[in-house]
Amino acid sequence: MKKTIYAVFILTLVTGLLAGCGTPTPATDPAATNVPETTTVEPVVTTEAPATEVPVISVTDTLGRTVEFEELPSRITIVGKAAFMLLDAAFLFPEAVERITGYELRAQTGLDFINTAFPRSRTMTVLETDATAEQIAPLNPDLVMMKSYLKDELGAQIEEIGIKVIYLDLETPEAIAKDIRTLGQVFGNSERAEQLINLYDQAVRKITDVTSTLTDDQKPSVLMLQYSDKGGEIAFKVPPAEWIQTGIVEMAGGKPVWTDTPTDGWTVITLEQIAAWNPDVILVIDYKGKALEAVASLKQDSKWALLDAVKNGKIHAFPLDFQSWDQADTRWILGLTWTAKKLHPDLFSNISMAEEIRYFYSGFYNLSDSEINQTILPLVRGDL
Repeated sequence: MKKTIYAVFILTLVTGLLAGCGTPTPATDPAATNVPETTTVEPVVTTEAPATEVPVISVTDTLGRTVEFEELPSRITIVGKAAFMLLDAAFLFPEAVERITGYELRAQTGLDFINTAFPRSRTMTVLETDATAEQIAPLNPDLVMMKSYLKDELGAQIEEIGIKVIYLDLETPEAIAKDIRTLGQVFGNSERAEQLINLYDQAVRKITDVTSTLTDDQKPSVLMLQYSDKGGEIAFKVPPAEWIQTGIVEMAGGKPVWTDTPTDGWTVITLEQIAAWNPDVILVIDYKGKALEAVASLKQDSKWALLDAVKNGKIHAFPLDFQSWDQADTRWILGLTWTAKKLHPDLFSNISMAEEIRYFYSGFYNLSDSEINQTILPLVRGDL
């Protein structure tokens, strides 16, 4: 009996368990359940670091044009008329010997100052006179420099083939200072540019601090002449009033007599006009280096002997070395100092031209005494 009851109990228990394991019937209204709160996470946005911008090097030339470079030009070529003026100015900077790779030789005396004074420059390509754009392009320059008046001719041709050009003036002391600053930008050495400008200012003030105190009566009348015997025909020319030759005479304490002459560049004048001016001092220039010979010849001429300057021994041969010192070349400051000594020997008796030459080439070109003795002084010619 007990066994029967126990069996029934087990059967009932198993049946209930099986019923609980069946598929439940879904409720019509499911019971509400507590949903855990969630936090909104903003997506992480990854951005690439901005690309580093290459600084642009901007150079402003004498025409006010801005020429841009991604890096300092390292293959510079100097060409065109009066190229020696630009070349001499460029080599005031120590970087020039590494970065100028070609130039057009335009030396008036036929002597190559750069090749002589800077031996490392002898690897540079020397172009023929009047080099064309087609001759310049194979040098693969990243910059060509030339005088500003060549822009519409040679400059336009070079720019047309995709080569950058910078124009310089170098015609007056003010323009020279401006162009030195431009060269400082080209070579990345503005500090040297300011140093050079300061050297020029000091040299000018040494003269003008004295001559600026002179009265008009204390200033001699002066005629500056270019002597030429081209084709066997002797001619004399005067420069325009606005050129540096006129400025040199005025700063040196003289009165230029030719400033009212209509000129378009160097202008031929007659002996009759020279006699009418009858200046106190005559300064004779010969860009081929024969000024001393020209002065000696004029002293023997009976017509010239009537002039006051000749009678009083005040006709002088303007000095030169590689280039003449009267023009808008770096050496113009030597020309100013020499002119002041000739016009006012008593006021500038303490100045030695030999020392001035040494000071110029050491301070402006960093040449040593031995280099100056060997390469510069032997070439200086003129009435020193």
